[in-house]
Amino acid sequence: MKNVLLILLASCLTTTFLFAQATFNTIDSVDINNINASVLVHGDMWRYPNNPIIPDCKFPNGSNKNLHRLGSIWLSGYDGTGNLHIAAQTYRWVNDYWPGPLDASDTLNYATSSSWAKIWKVNLTDIETFLSFPIHTTTNTPQSILTWPGKGNINATGNSGTPLTITSDMAPFVDLNGNGIYEPLLGEYPEIKGNQTLWWVFSDNGPTHNQTNGRPLGVEVHAMAYAFKRGTLIDNVVYYEYTIVNKSAYNYSNFRIAQWDDIQIGYSYPFEDFIGYDSIWRMAVDYSGTNCNGCTTGDTVNNYGANPPQTALTMIVLPGDAGTSYVPAGSFDYYVNDASIIGNPANDSEYDNYMRAKLRNSQHFTDDFSGAASPCNGYGMGANVNYLFTGDPSNYSQWSDCSCNNNPGDRRTVFSSNDFNLNAGSSQRVVFALLVADTAKGCPLASFNDIKIVADTAWGNYFQNASGIKNIINNIGVNIYPNPTHNLLYLENSVPNTGEENTTFYNIIGQKLNVPISGTGNKRVADLSGLPNGIYLVVYNDGTIQKTVKVIKE
Repeated sequence: MKNVLLILLASCLTTTFLFAQATFNTIDSVDINNINASVLVHGDMWRYPNNPIIPDCKFPNGSNKNLHRLGSIWLSGYDGTGNLHIAAQTYRWVNDYWPGPLDASDTLNYATSSSWAKIWKVNLTDIETFLSFPIHTTTNTPQSILTWPGKGNINATGNSGTPLTITSDMAPFVDLNGNGIYEPLLGEYPEIKGNQTLWWVFSDNGPTHNQTNGRPLGVEVHAMAYAFKRGTLIDNVVYYEYTIVNKSAYNYSNFRIAQWDDIQIGYSYPFEDFIGYDSIWRMAVDYSGTNCNGCTTGDTVNNYGANPPQTALTMIVLPGDAGTSYVPAGSFDYYVNDASIIGNPANDSEYDNYMRAKLRNSQHFTDDFSGAASPCNGYGMGANVNYLFTGDPSNYSQWSDCSCNNNPGDRRTVFSSNDFNLNAGSSQRVVFALLVADTAKGCPLASFNDIKIVADTAWGNYFQNASGIKNIINNIGVNIYPNPTHNLLYLENSVPNTGEENTTFYNIIGQKLNVPISGTGNKRVADLSGLPNGIYLVVYNDGTIQKTVKVIKE
């Protein structure tokens, strides 16, 4: 009987231990514009949490068609004695990353990770509504603003509503009184970029570090994903900002951040992909190896069919950029799903090799292009290169998957930054953008002209809105005036609307009011003569933009 009890106790302990290491399936999406792109709390994205082979990066938004099957960031660097430290994530059978910040001893336990297994999501309309209230309370403040994980926020909550004590810099916020503490009831709000922002944090020295089985870096990653909705080409862009904080005692050299990407244009068939690189926009391009996506399987409903779109990642901000001088990216290469020399990485050095334009055996990738239709897979004869398939596929005199007449396949790409130093206690920021060109095509009709236009849009928009939410709010495309007003209020949109314009008035306690509105086109007039003097909220929505304004009638 005693032995049975011991066996049962051991079984319970083992089960408890295994359960305690369970990963977290928290998921949310940037879904404000033409792309619906998911993120998860273990440093991965563009997939469903319970099945890593089902993609979740939909374009167009609302469809079942996808651009990527899975993505995540990889990090590596060398300490002062030349030891490699590394963190990576792929299909999450095992984990290098866990949600949550590191503690003072540079570690992250499971309980803390569980509390931080949350993605905070804020829409610009939430902030506009918040700013329209003269007094902020826990009742009228949107939960996305009230619980935002800014430093010192006494209302911050994490996974399942767990209260969080935040004593260091976490999610950014507009600090009106300059005391470094986030106080939403004093009118402070999240510092977002775009019409919608997601924020989360993960670290690489948590309960396990068994994806690479290498030395942990001891870094904390503050991640932000955001997008704009403008009814323009910027609606085909999602931005990703990573701030990497070195909480370890090591000064790292040759540090790199990479975006790993298991591409899959379409949904049901992962073997039609081609890749390419453009150095001007520091851009890795994914496109279809056939101009009829899904025709191989006879499924053009869940895939794109004729003239499929192209997708790309562009590195907008890298360490070493200065003004209008931009350093080159570090490398762009790929591997395939097998155990060959160019197959799945099996240890820390092999993960690091792919971040530095090397194969699993440390052989460098090469430029093996010798003319159209020549065998040129990037690891034959030729000079060492840091970027593969650097030609435009529309030009068969240049090196591309298409001009090589390669077989489309199931590719995993690794797109890395340049080398930089990350000293103990310091941080670095990197900005990627996910792009889509829906007017592009697959091989043999493919050209990078349209995806370059989207990249140009993404770069220009990023630097135009670099000052953050204050600039965004001030440039919303509708003007509501005069304010204060006596009787008439004009609503004028600076850009053509979609014909779905809707304006709603509320009193200060949230009751909807009946206010006559006349006029057509982009200029309307509201008659407030039937309302008593006081403060009112105007919610304007034309299908492209939404704005909430506090209006005073006197």
